[in-house]
Order: sequence, then structure tokens, then C-alpha cells
Amino acid sequence: MSLTLPITEPFFQGVLSVERDGDIVRPWRLPHTYRYLFPSPEDSLMERAACPSGVRLRFETDATALTLQFERLPEPGENQPNGHPFDVVIDNEIVQRVFCVKNAREAVFDTIGKGIRTIEIWLPPSCPVGLHSMQAEKATILRPLPDRRPLWVTWGSSLTHCVRAGSAARVWPATVARRHNLNLINMGFGGNCHLEPMVAMTIRDLPAQYISLKLGINALGNGVSARTYPALVLAAVKIIREKHPHTPLALISPMASPPRESTPSATGYTLQGMRTDMQAVYHALVSAGDNRLYYVDGLDLLGEEDIRRYATDDLLHPDADGIDLQAERFSRLVMPLLLGRTS
Repeated sequence: MSLTLPITEPFFQGVLSVERDGDIVRPWRLPHTYRYLFPSPEDSLMERAACPSGVRLRFETDATALTLQFERLPEPGENQPNGHPFDVVIDNEIVQRVFCVKNAREAVFDTIGKGIRTIEIWLPPSCPVGLHSMQAEKATILRPLPDRRPLWVTWGSSLTHCVRAGSAARVWPATVARRHNLNLINMGFGGNCHLEPMVAMTIRDLPAQYISLKLGINALGNGVSARTYPALVLAAVKIIREKHPHTPLALISPMASPPRESTPSATGYTLQGMRTDMQAVYHALVSAGDNRLYYVDGLDLLGEEDIRRYATDDLLHPDADGIDLQAERFSRLVMPLLLGRTS
């Protein structure tokens, strides 16, 4: 027999809110009903929050095939040459990947095994997705399943949003979360990580057990200076610490971008200066008693030679292979600090 269920809020993981519009539901990575609290030019921050990077449907089923139905998808961008990716994940492994083209209204997953199991469908990071229903073939069970694993929240820019990833479950936070069996909320917003206090307050209010902040590159282009950047980083940590005084929290400075390393911005600031200043903020906070704070140099995740090898023409955004490398290094260098597994 087959079962067909409407997609409802309990199916979603990795979201901050879910919007209902008739029989369509849309996941958001910020609280959409309070979008006026997250102002940005042309509403670009909320526009990125509507793109479901790291968002997935999580459910239990014994279906042998699934059909996910949604609103028509837009034209894939140049960063999605194969189309918008959907991934089926079982036991943290990608078992099927489907790419959808412009105007597609469904994705069919037909190599997903059998038996009662937990399945996640990871949604494309590249565009908003309005979901309608899911059909399960030869199924007696199809029910949402909460994610009770430890919650990791990570904040960053396009380098965390990862529209260039090889597929939906290969954005680097997703790869890291799958490797360490974590529940993920990815707060990477392409072009829109400007150290907004409201985003820090949002993270503060989440029941996170691990937090990472990879802050810098967007703020450099937005006009921060040697005066304002360290103050904003320090404020972000202190805001989060209001409700997470002992939660392991990693500060990660900017990864490499050769054109921006030592060439001053309009305020005379550089990526090199950002790294120095973030490390100084870290030392100040540790000296003040924050013993669950960790600092990681972004160059250890992707250095200049890595960017020259893996980045696109802008010498900033890594390609899919570079994103996979970033996941490998983040998993090896940052997660042991957060998880308390240092040698």
C-alpha cells in the first residue's frame, strides 16, 4: 500500500520557524514572523534565511520509495550546474541524491532500501522550497520523528551557507553533523553575516549544546574597522553567554582570500587584522573567566594555497571539493574542542 501525508511542521529539523500558506509550508532559518527585527538592504538577510541550507525532513517509515511534492522550483543558478539537490540520508550516510531542474514539482527517491528506519531528506541550500506532501510506496508507517541528538548551531556567511556544495547534505556543516551524529541548525547566510546582534540573540535563545561562530568576511566588506569588529565579536559572545554560560563555543577567524589578506578595505582593515583582533578578543574573554571558549585560525581550515586550488575566480568561495576539505578540517580541528575530545 502507499501512504500520502501533507508536510507539516513536525517533519522539519534545522529550522527556526515554518510558514504555512494554504497547503504549502516553507522552512525558515530565522523566525519569519519577526522578520522586521532582522532588517537588511533589500531584505537580503531574510531572503537567505528562506534558503534551507542544513534543513531536512526527518521521519520514520518502511517505504520502499518516496515522492516529495513541492512548488515549482526556480532556474538553478550557475553554482548549481546539475540542478537543485535533494539528498536522502539514512544512518548519517547519503543513500540517494536527486537533482531537480527549473519548474520541477517533485523529487522521486527509489533506491532507499526497505524496513522500518529513520530517513532524512535534506533540502537544497540554493533556493526557497515550498513543500506540499510526501507519498510513501509500500508503506505502513510514515510519521515525523524529532531529532533528539545534541544540538549544534553554527553562524557564518556564504562560506557556511555553501550553495556550491556537491549536494544538500554536503554543505560542510551537514557533513560535520553527520560525521559526529549531531542535530544541526546552520545559520550561514550568504553575503549576510554582518554580526547582527539580533542573530546573536536568536542563537542565545536556542537549546544548543555546541556553538561555533565563523565571523568576518562579510563584515569586512560592510565597513567594520579595527575599532568596531572586535567590539562586535565580543558582544556576540557575551550575548550568547547570557543563556549559555558554559556551552562549548568556538570562535573561527576568516579563512584565506588572497585579494583581501593585506589590501586595506575602505576603513583600512584587512583579513589579517581581523584574525589578530579576534584572537585578542578570545584571550580577553578567557582571561575574564570564559573557560569554554576556543579559538581556531581560519587559515587552518582553508589557507591561501587551498583557496588558489579550490576557489572560484573570486578567490574567496571554495568549490564542492574545497567545501568537502573544509568539512574534513573542521571535523578534525574544531569538533574535538567542542566535544571535549582533545588529546
